[in-house]
Amino acid sequence: MITTKVIVLPTCAICRDEEDEELNYVVTKCGHLFHSDCMKEWNRSERNRGAGSSRCPYCNTHIQANTDYYHGGDSNNMIRLHQLIKHRVTIIEDGKPRQRKKSKLLEDNLNSIKVILNKEADKLRSTEAEKERTDSRAADLRKEKESRKKDLANYSADKERFHKQITDAKHFYEKLRNERGELNKELGRKNAENAKLKGVANQTGLISTLQAQSMQLSRERDQLVEKLHAIRQQQQQQPAGNHHGQLFRNNQGIQSNQQQQQQHLYPVQALQSNQHFYQSSPVEPIQSNQLIGVLQGLSGGFLKLEREYMDIKKEREPTNRAHLQSVEEEEEDYRSHQFSSSSRLSSYIDHPPIDSVYVKNQNDDIHALAHKMEALDTHSTRHSVASSDADQLIDPRLFG
Repeated sequence: MITTKVIVLPTCAICRDEEDEELNYVVTKCGHLFHSDCMKEWNRSERNRGAGSSRCPYCNTHIQANTDYYHGGDSNNMIRLHQLIKHRVTIIEDGKPRQRKKSKLLEDNLNSIKVILNKEADKLRSTEAEKERTDSRAADLRKEKESRKKDLANYSADKERFHKQITDAKHFYEKLRNERGELNKELGRKNAENAKLKGVANQTGLISTLQAQSMQLSRERDQLVEKLHAIRQQQQQQPAGNHHGQLFRNNQGIQSNQQQQQQHLYPVQALQSNQHFYQSSPVEPIQSNQLIGVLQGLSGGFLKLEREYMDIKKEREPTNRAHLQSVEEEEEDYRSHQFSSSSRLSSYIDHPPIDSVYVKNQNDDIHALAHKMEALDTHSTRHSVASSDADQLIDPRLFG
């Protein structure tokens, strides 16, 4: 087998260029090889730096080179090599074709390996390109992931804000519903109070009407009692003839005054009373006792009416004190009027006036008085019916 010795020149320690086509080299005495151009630049830089002598770029050994002598020939420090030429050399052994075939096979193997290497290089390049695309896609995905995270954080914040707004809206809705319920209750109370005030106003008008009627009935009762006692006193103290005339004249005067009052206040009752006066049959003297009973019944009705009036006044006192004060003043007037009427009646009974001028029939006077009492009884009956209707209109809560 042929053994070939191959000398491999070292690489220039200055430029480190292994594929340079330039083969002009110089060798220092220390045994290092450099490009001549590279060594020239090195010496120039050493001189510019101010060094006394240049040094070997590889081992830093002093080299005495004051001029560019290595361009013209050899020196003691550097040796210039002759120009080298590259050649491709193939060594073929004579008389042995097996080696040729083997060399051919090796060349084929080398070519196939080169093809495979080229394919693998292509695959590597495609793989590197795919890797770059994958890396780019991965970077894009990472960016998209960060963007999604930000969107998710924003969505979570919006969700929390919306949830809080919904909670606040529910709380506000509950508050509004409660306030609406309270307002409805307050409206119901106000409506009830309004209805109660309307009822009180109606009752106030009714009380005023009843008070006026009560005062009118009291006046009529006083007049009838005065006339009745006058008739009794005249029957006991005067003769028959004078007594009848005087009673007739007094009766006519009182009757005219009472008819005027009845026509002013109660025209229908006055008309009915006059009809009874002109159409009724004569009345016996015994009916005077019945008149007294009627008067006593009227007194009881007046007392009952007064008690009811006082009860209503007490019930209405907390709500309408000003009106009650005026009603109390009217009540005081009514009581004073009643007291004065009672005083006049008692004084009239104790000291009746005696007039000897009256003439007429006693039966006619009693007849007129009886019919007037019947008219008064009819009026009191109607008044009791009206008062019962008024009692239905009065709120029963005022009486407990």
